[in-house]
Formats: sequence, C-alpha cells, structure tokens
Amino acid sequence: MRPARVFVYANMARALPSPSELLVILAEPTRLRILNCLAAAPLFVSDLQVILEQPQPTVSRHLKVLRSIHLVDDTQIAQFVLYRLARLTGPRERLVKAVLDGIHHEERFKAERHRARDRARSHSHRRNERMIKAGVR
Repeated sequence: MRPARVFVYANMARALPSPSELLVILAEPTRLRILNCLAAAPLFVSDLQVILEQPQPTVSRHLKVLRSIHLVDDTQIAQFVLYRLARLTGPRERLVKAVLDGIHHEERFKAERHRARDRARSHSHRRNERMIKAGVR
C-alpha cells in the first residue's frame, strides 16, 4: 500500500510561523529595517528603496516574505502598491512590538523612521497640491 499523498497548491495560505520562526524571520536585517520604516508610515516600494538604499528586487523579495506571514498589508493605488504594517493581535502583536521597541532608540533605526515619515508626508503634500490645482475639495 502506498502512502497517502498531500497536494499543496501554490495559492494555498501558508501556516503562520511559530514565535521562534517569527524571530528568525525578523532577525534578517533588511526585513527588520522594512518593518521599522513601516511602523513609522505606510510606504511604496520606491520609498523603501531610497530609505534603505537597496535595489527594488531586494525590497520586493523581503516584502513578499513579510506579506506571506501577514505582517505587512498592501493596497493597490493605480500602478503602485502601498505597504503598511498589518494589524496584529495576541502573541504575534506582542512579539513584533517587543522587537520594534527594542530597536526604537538606536540611531540608525531612528533616522530611517524619520526618513520614512518625511517621504510619506511629501506624498500627502504633493497629492493635496494636485487636488487644489484641479479644484477638488
């Protein structure tokens, strides 16, 4: 008798990582920096590229990992995608919050959060200017 086969389709949701697996995922420096920036403001990939000084494929690859474990949400805006921290609950929320709190006062991370806020504000400012010029209220 042959063992039963289990089929997994590419679009099936992956199980959420255990707390120890989540820590391993967050320990990757680029992912940690992305989460740090998204904790400050929702951002586009192009914003993260500038802030992190990383190429687009690298940023996108790490965002894909963070999306797959539901730490990051995305919203399509025209041809762009806006990324933000997902709303977490329970132990996952406490773990991610503890990690972000742990890096909160480090100068490098603090500077990246400030750049993230500045870039997000500049998008809002430009959008408001366009709406004023177009006469939209």
